[in-house]
Amino acid sequence: MTLALVAILGLVMGSAVTALAYRVPRGVSWIQGRSACPGCGHTLGILDLVPVLSFLVSRGRCRYCGVRIAWRYPLTELACAAWAVLLTRQVGLGWALPLLGLWGFLLVALFWIDLDYQLLPDVLTFPGTLIGLAAALTLPHGAQHAMLGLLVGSGLLALLAWGYFKLRKAEGMGGGDIKLAAMFGVVLGWKLTLLTLFLAALVGSLWGAVLMARRAGHARTALPFGTLLAPAAMVSFLWGDVWLTSYVRAVTGR
Repeated sequence: MTLALVAILGLVMGSAVTALAYRVPRGVSWIQGRSACPGCGHTLGILDLVPVLSFLVSRGRCRYCGVRIAWRYPLTELACAAWAVLLTRQVGLGWALPLLGLWGFLLVALFWIDLDYQLLPDVLTFPGTLIGLAAALTLPHGAQHAMLGLLVGSGLLALLAWGYFKLRKAEGMGGGDIKLAAMFGVVLGWKLTLLTLFLAALVGSLWGAVLMARRAGHARTALPFGTLLAPAAMVSFLWGDVWLTSYVRAVTGR
């Protein structure tokens, strides 16, 4: 029953995340104003805003103008519900749960914003870092773990950005990625932060290889690194410790 309620709350928060990802990069207030169809501008009613079900009942189209609704909306709602459930199983019911829940929901919003605009707004990463820090302080590892994660994540990306600029005389990584690394670093600590960077770089390499194979990009094609970092951070939080332990055992035979 608890997990069912958590899943429902995650679906509702997923609906809020879709609005956040749509409004913030467009400079629209995400606090004031009712949701409206992006096609016809018609204000959406309660029946239009039921997570997932409204999409299925309307067959993925606006009830007022018939414009197709992107699949990202129900997928985001389902992703947030899955995060809420998995997180609850991971940390249990306590002060860390709502803080880490919000932290993850912000990462989902940043995923979409960076994918669409190659932008990681400070208005999300800064409060996300504060929320992540507050969550870290409720966990056993505490402040030292958080600070090491922040220094390793942001410090390493800042160093890579500086080195790339010195070598290429061009910006290879935006400041938003460095701030995003601070946001997940304070929660993950240095080990899982390194795992997050590795996973994001691995997926980015595969993505780039596919683009080049399809002749849709080249070696210097810019990829939205935040779109890779955000889900990698969430995956690392949920399963990273198990993966690292299994890796160490496989290498050392212990």
